[in-house]
Amino acid sequence: MKTSEEKDLEVVKEPEGSDFSQMELELKEFSEEDKAKLDASQQAVSKRSGKKKKVWNIVMFIVNICVIAGIFTYQILAGDFVSLTEISLNIGYLFVCLAFFAVALFFDSLSISHLIKKACNRRRFALGFKTNLCGRYYDAITPLSTGGQPFQVVYLKNREVPATSALSIPIAKLFFQQLTWFIASTIALIVSFINYSSFSSLVNISSYIGFVLTFAMMFLTIFLSVSKNVGKKLVAKTLRLLQKMKIVKNYEKQYQRVSNYVEDYQNLMREYVKNKKDFFIMFMTMAIRTVLIYSLPFFIYCMFNGYAPELYGKFFVMGVLVDLASSFIPLPGGTGMNEVSFMAIFAPYFTGGSIFWAMLLWRFFTYYLYLILGFSMITYDVAYGNRKYRWLKVERKLQLESKQFKEKQISSFRQERAYRRRRQLKKN
Repeated sequence: MKTSEEKDLEVVKEPEGSDFSQMELELKEFSEEDKAKLDASQQAVSKRSGKKKKVWNIVMFIVNICVIAGIFTYQILAGDFVSLTEISLNIGYLFVCLAFFAVALFFDSLSISHLIKKACNRRRFALGFKTNLCGRYYDAITPLSTGGQPFQVVYLKNREVPATSALSIPIAKLFFQQLTWFIASTIALIVSFINYSSFSSLVNISSYIGFVLTFAMMFLTIFLSVSKNVGKKLVAKTLRLLQKMKIVKNYEKQYQRVSNYVEDYQNLMREYVKNKKDFFIMFMTMAIRTVLIYSLPFFIYCMFNGYAPELYGKFFVMGVLVDLASSFIPLPGGTGMNEVSFMAIFAPYFTGGSIFWAMLLWRFFTYYLYLILGFSMITYDVAYGNRKYRWLKVERKLQLESKQFKEKQISSFRQERAYRRRRQLKKN
């Protein structure tokens, strides 16, 4: 049996007649624009790998732990804390939550794998899985989840994915993730406004703020994709304003960076308009993933209180609102706001002191588990995976050279044999 690394190194053929022209170019020499984009991603990765950033990541992880410890202490002082051993649990639902998380992770990885298939004519699911974990991990440790894309670009490029594809795959993935999240948020806010107006005022107000900011970003992104000229003019005026406000220092550098993103996004949207099948596949994979993740609070409730199907829709809406409420908090993983929002909105349903454990379990599935898996994957690559991949590349190269040498020898032998036969025929 071949390992995932060996399968990734198999020779691939370019797909014929694909609509994803950006994802089909396997360039031996990159254009200056591609080099600039790759350099930007590599610089972002190197900065994140620096000593100061590592210290920052550790500090933010400690802050996250302190938030949990603070809530734990508050529960004890308020007299609401109950030991986990004193709570009756339906352990079967813990495995349901694990299954939902695993399936959500599968569809998350499948979406990247599908995009990789468009570039390499092979699905390479193992690469999609690793790329997804890499992105989720760095999203979890960076403010506003902004760190995942550069690392995904570099990771894909280092795994022999064409440069244009390595640049466009994370953008496509992010677009469909934001699209499904925006749809879920819109539905949740409408339903909560009509049927569940008694929710926590803190969560309601925060979710409205998060939705407005999300809608503004989606509207701006769609608006920029309509016209190339309008997009560039808007970017220029916005950056000039930010420069006057002393927020942006290097106007030219930032303008080029944002313009490249806008151009990539516009090209990507044109490709998806041409291919409705791929649009549907990507949308459905991310939609299923979104539904599974927001279903977790309901099954956590079932673990503590038993199965109550009439609460599923309500818990789904509440899960979306908690996510919205923390979406604009500029801390990794929405630290603090996620925990407070969950406690505020779900407290009436987790009685008997189980709310703390429910919140901790929910954070484990939506945050800590991504950190554990992502860190484990990166540690494996640093300790063994990258070295193994490099050796497999060398081995594959030698095998290819050996095959070419063998074919050349056979060709020479056949030519020599044909020459001898012609001479023999002339003598006869």
